[in-house]
Amino acid sequence: MSTTVRSGSLSPVVCLAHGSRHPEADRTVVDIARAVADLTGRDSRAAYLDFSPLTPTTVAGLLAAEGWSEVVVVPLLFTTAFHMTTDVPEALAQATAETGVELRQAAGIGTGDDLADLLASRIRARGDGGAADHLVLYSVGSSVDGANDRVADLADAVGRRLGVGAHALVATGGPGTGPDALVTRVEDAVRRGADRIAVEPLFICPGTLWDNAVRALRISSVARSVAVGEPLATDIAPLIAARLSDHPPQDEGTTR
Repeated sequence: MSTTVRSGSLSPVVCLAHGSRHPEADRTVVDIARAVADLTGRDSRAAYLDFSPLTPTTVAGLLAAEGWSEVVVVPLLFTTAFHMTTDVPEALAQATAETGVELRQAAGIGTGDDLADLLASRIRARGDGGAADHLVLYSVGSSVDGANDRVADLADAVGRRLGVGAHALVATGGPGTGPDALVTRVEDAVRRGADRIAVEPLFICPGTLWDNAVRALRISSVARSVAVGEPLATDIAPLIAARLSDHPPQDEGTTR
């Protein structure tokens, strides 16, 4: 049976997350996909590299059954590290081979000016966080050379927008990382005279790494000096929409 591929329509968007065992993570990506659909008018779906049956291959198969021949995939990743350069291209190639749908990889979220603007605006709008005099940006971390440096540059960029000093800290990677190191960094900022430290997650979805960090901060001796942020969630949707600018609509329909 042949399927007519939709003609003159905006190619669907797949918001591709790493995936998580956290009970709220998958739902957050679905909410993000819906927000992207509202902004762009494109059919937008959630997919995950791991921990979910909604893999790129599964989602591509569902879209193929609806008559789509190509989709645009926006990886919900901040740095060009292992997942972006290896896991994602391999998963998309497998999905294309198994379903016949072309999955075109768009740019990830990155660590550019638009993300710095978004993080700064969230901190300003967050009550006590808007009065912060120091920033700690907390991310997953990467073993790829330069990836953590780019996050540190992002922290500096956000700090400049807020007019405060800033540091970046990662959740994984051995000594000097994780919740204990985060508490130590906040304690050090307090000793140096900071009255209110904004701790902002460079996370899109809820996850155990961020939960552990929040828990450690809340039971620490400096808890009253900390304004804790939340994962970006649907606030990231405009940045995803912007990554679609190099992926225009399909112009012609075909059959197969």
